[in-house]
Amino acid sequence: MRKIKPFYQIISCFFFAILGVQIKKLLLIDNIENLVFYRSFFGMLLLLITILLTQKRVFFLINTGNIKIHIFRCLCGVSAMYFGYQSLMFLTLAQASTIGFTKVFFTCLISFFIFAEKLNLKLIVLIFLGFLGIILITRPGQIQSDTGVYMALFSAICVSGGIISISYLSKREETLTILFYHSLFSTIIFFSIFYSKISFKSFDLIGSYFLITLTALLGQYFNTESYKNFETKNVVILSYSRIIFSTIFGFIFFDEKINFMSLVGILIVCLTSFLVQKK
Repeated sequence: MRKIKPFYQIISCFFFAILGVQIKKLLLIDNIENLVFYRSFFGMLLLLITILLTQKRVFFLINTGNIKIHIFRCLCGVSAMYFGYQSLMFLTLAQASTIGFTKVFFTCLISFFIFAEKLNLKLIVLIFLGFLGIILITRPGQIQSDTGVYMALFSAICVSGGIISISYLSKREETLTILFYHSLFSTIIFFSIFYSKISFKSFDLIGSYFLITLTALLGQYFNTESYKNFETKNVVILSYSRIIFSTIFGFIFFDEKINFMSLVGILIVCLTSFLVQKK
């Protein structure tokens, strides 16, 4: 069982690609505030019920001494969801997924400033080449609006903050604890900011909200489990299957096509971000 856990990353990427399809379809009939709020709210309820029904050490799981880290991760996560989901209104699934991998480059840069980690010439060159790949993907004529690119890039920066915080939490707390507090604080914070834009009369969409919540939680769970007890460099290469799934689903559900230059850009981002994370 332990040997196949790194391959949970492929299962995670499948669910996240499906989530992209669900979000892109729902954005045609609903606003982004409802999607993020109900995704967090139902996530909190599902996780709380799961903890109460399956865990004997309930107090142990919900007890934490890292509240500040959980809140920081939540702020990063809410921002990443809000801008990442909204970018799907302007980008194809493949473009959004690929731009999302700039999180690797941003994590390197953030680590350099916060933790004084070394940033040598090779890493700088790889980061530069990675963003060159993004330029090829998002060059004029390939996207509806630059707004989508900016949103996806900002989402990637927020994901970087989440990566740094979860790398700290995952070594100290259970996966269910991390997911529960993320959903709990996301619900509270997002409601406090966008309560005027959240509809409590969308009963016909309750099933859809529940479905995106379940898909997201499954993606998060398999993602977290895939990295436990294994070196990141041995797992991260499997995460690029998300771009493959997104490309396939984009073609099937939205008739999205990729030209040669965009494909070159995707390959450049995949290769450079893998080399950066390996280093």
